[in-house]
Amino acid sequence: MVEKMRKIGKLGCAAFLAAVVGSAFFTAAAQAAKPEIDCSKIRGVCYFCGSTEQAERELGYGKRVGLNATRFWCSQAAYHRDKEKYVQSIVNFVRTCDKNGYKCMPILFNGNMLNPQTIEPDAYAAADEYAKAMVEALKDEPGLLMFDAMNEPLCCDYINKAPKEEKEARKAKIWTFLNRQLDQIKAWAPDCLVTVGYTTAWEIEESTARKLDVLSFHCYNDRREVIRANFQLAKEWGEKLGIQVINTETGCLARANSYEMALEACHEFGIGWFLFELMIHGRCIDEHGIFYADGTIRDAATISAMFGCFRNRGVNVPVVPTNPNREGKADRALEMIRTALKEYTSDAFDYRRSDKKKLLDACEVAANLLEACELVPMSELPTTQIEKFRRDENADLWEIRKFAVSLAERLKEVSQIID
Repeated sequence: MVEKMRKIGKLGCAAFLAAVVGSAFFTAAAQAAKPEIDCSKIRGVCYFCGSTEQAERELGYGKRVGLNATRFWCSQAAYHRDKEKYVQSIVNFVRTCDKNGYKCMPILFNGNMLNPQTIEPDAYAAADEYAKAMVEALKDEPGLLMFDAMNEPLCCDYINKAPKEEKEARKAKIWTFLNRQLDQIKAWAPDCLVTVGYTTAWEIEESTARKLDVLSFHCYNDRREVIRANFQLAKEWGEKLGIQVINTETGCLARANSYEMALEACHEFGIGWFLFELMIHGRCIDEHGIFYADGTIRDAATISAMFGCFRNRGVNVPVVPTNPNREGKADRALEMIRTALKEYTSDAFDYRRSDKKKLLDACEVAANLLEACELVPMSELPTTQIEKFRRDENADLWEIRKFAVSLAERLKEVSQIID
C-alpha cells in the first residue's frame, strides 16, 4: 500500500491535509513520509459538473457539511466524439475539485449502461485507447484519489435479462474484460490506487478483487438487517484480501434506503462513504440528492447523519414527545388566530377587508410551533405557504382565513386543547 501511495506522498502531507480540512485521510505513518490512505475518513458524494462556476458553488455547499471527495462517471462514447476536448473537461473538473478541497474518484467503465459490444475482444482496442488516455491525463493530478475501473459490473440488462443458460458465460466475459483493464491501469499508473464499484458485497468476484487496492461496494438495501449483512460481508472480504473497504454508493429514497439509515451503517462499521448524490437535479430528482440549487437541503436528518448523529427511534432510550403548549404558547397562538379572524379593517363585515398581515403573523406563530415540534409533514411546511401568501399582493383573504383555521385545528389537536 505504501508503494501504491508514493504519488500522493510526493504531494507532501501538509498540502494534501490542507486540501481535506477537518477530515484527514492519513494515518500517523503517513505524516512520517510513508503515506497511507485512511478510507474511513472519506466523506464523499457522487457528483460531476462541467461548469467551473457552478461546480465551485455546489462543492461549496458540500464543504459546509465536511465533504472531501467526489466520485463521477467518465464516458468512452463522449471521449471518442471529441477526444482532446473531453479529456480536458475531465481534467478541469478534477482540478476544480482539488482547488475546493475534494479528492476525486473517476469511474472509467460503467456496468449499468453496458453495451455488450464494447467488451468483445474486437472492441478492446477502442476501450484501451480511451482508458489509457484518461489514466495518463489524471494519474499525476493532485486531485486524484483513486480510479474506479468499473461501476457495478453485473448490474445491467446484459446480465439481468440473459437466458439462464448464458448468464454465467456473460458474467465471465465481463470479468475477463475488467481483469484486463485492471492490469492495464496498474501498468499505466503503478503509483495510483484502483478499485471497482461492486453493486453489493454479494457481487464481489475474487479474481478482480485480488487486483484492487481498496474494496468498494454499494448499498441500496431496504432493511437494516440486509444492510448490516451487506456491510459485514464487505468487511470480511476486506479482511480476507488485506485491504480497506469503502461504500461508494448509497442512499435512495425510492428504494427505502434513506441516507440516515445507510449512513448509520457506515458509522457502525467505521467505513467511509460516497452518497448518491450531491445535488437534487436531473432524472433522479425525486429520489436522490442532498442539496437544492440554492444551497438549501432536502432534510435535516441526512445532514445530521453525515456527522454521526442519528434520530432517537426509541430502541434504547424512550422518545420524549414534544409539547407545543409546554409554556402556554399554543394557547396564545390560538388566541392570536381567533382575534385576527374577528378583526376587520373597516366597519363592514367583509372577509376581504380582513387584516392580511395580522392573520399571517398569527399563522406564523402557530406554524413555527408545529414545525419546531415536527408535528406537520416537513416536506409541506406551513411557513412556506405563509411566505407565499405574504409575497402575493393579490392573495385571497378567504384562502388565508381557511389556512389559519386549518393550522388552529392542527395545533389544538396535537396540544390536546378543547375550546
